[in-house]
This record gives sequence, C-alpha cells and structure tokens, in this order.
Amino acid sequence: MHKITLNPIVLIIVNILAPSMYIFIGGTYLQYFLFAYASVVLISMGCLKNLGIFYLLYGLMEGLIFISRFIPILENFSLFLAVLIQSIPCFALVTVLIGKYNSAELLSALETMHIPRTLVVAVTITLKYVPTFRREFRYILESMRLRGISFTLKQPVRSFRYFVVPQLFRCAALAEEVTAAGLVKGIDAPMRRSSYYEQKIRFSDSFFLTFFLLGMIGGFIWFKK
Repeated sequence: MHKITLNPIVLIIVNILAPSMYIFIGGTYLQYFLFAYASVVLISMGCLKNLGIFYLLYGLMEGLIFISRFIPILENFSLFLAVLIQSIPCFALVTVLIGKYNSAELLSALETMHIPRTLVVAVTITLKYVPTFRREFRYILESMRLRGISFTLKQPVRSFRYFVVPQLFRCAALAEEVTAAGLVKGIDAPMRRSSYYEQKIRFSDSFFLTFFLLGMIGGFIWFKK
C-alpha cells in the first residue's frame, strides 16, 4: 500500500477543532467518527504500530468502562474514563505529529498559517519535547538502577521525588539548549524563514481535511434535526 505524508497543518487543525465540537455534536457520533477518521489517517500514513497501540488502549478503556458499570464503587471512575476515551483519537493523531515530523517541518508548516512567531515556537517545542522527555525518563531510570534505587509503590512519595528532581534540572538545561539552538537557526529573525521543507497543500491534504469537515457538518446537521 502506498503511504502518504499529510501536511502537518491538517493534523493540527483537526486536533484544534475536534475537542471543541463536543459542545455542538453528540458525543457518541463524534467519538466514533473521530475513531474511524484517526484509523484511516494512521493506515494511510503507514503508522501501523501507532494504530495497534491506539486500538489496544481504546479496547482496554472500553472494557474497563463496561466492567465498572457492575461495580457501584467504580461509577465515578467509569465517568472519568468515558470522558477520557473521547480524546484518544486526538492523542493518536498527536503521536503522528511527534513521530513523523521533525522540528523544521513543523516550523515550516506553522509559519504558513500566519500565526504569531512566539506561538509557532511554543507549539513546535512542546510537540518535540515529548520524545525528549521519554529519553530523559529512561536515563533517569537507568541512573536510579545503577545507584541501587528502585521505584517502589511502598514509598511512592520518595520514589516520585527521585524521578521529579532530576527531571526538573534536565528541563532547565534542555530549555537553555533549545533556546540557544533556535537563536543559532535565526528563529527570532523578523522576516519569514526559508526552509528546506516547503509545506504545500496537496490533494491528499485537501481530501482528508474535507472529509473531516464534512463529518463535522453532517453530525451538526443531524443532531440539530
């Protein structure tokens, strides 16, 4: 199957609009539509691993919601899961943004939207910090293991402190490194940056964005009847 590469703007627009549409469209329709939409996007882009994790997490949460209906003490927990599960398709699309695009591609795409530069930089750094955080987390766990410190539920506060303190110091150091790298690349320049990754709207981008908008409009009209 031929894999496509969507313009990051399409995924960003979907993740901005989808959560707000729960105000206007019935939750069940929107949840299943976003589930189907995210599945099609992941399959089309060849992100089968992300798709498997997406299905596994979705099925696990649906199972927990079903089981908690028969246990009165878990009623509030099931309500929490029912709200959380609605955002899983958006999380699945965010994993594509984080894993499939580098910082230069995201910057190039966001700059075509003519939004403030500070917001462009903030969104890019936020999206790209997630894999960095995951890598730093592994480093911290490895350091704890070498020092004979184990993460135990018997002492959750103490164990959590061993993780949080070094992570905060690493966040401060990484913030300085990211700022320095951005200044070197001219991220604070007043003119529009040129980029090797020129992001253009192609037919596939228009198709998926139109498909999403038609689904939103159709759901809005259906629930207004």
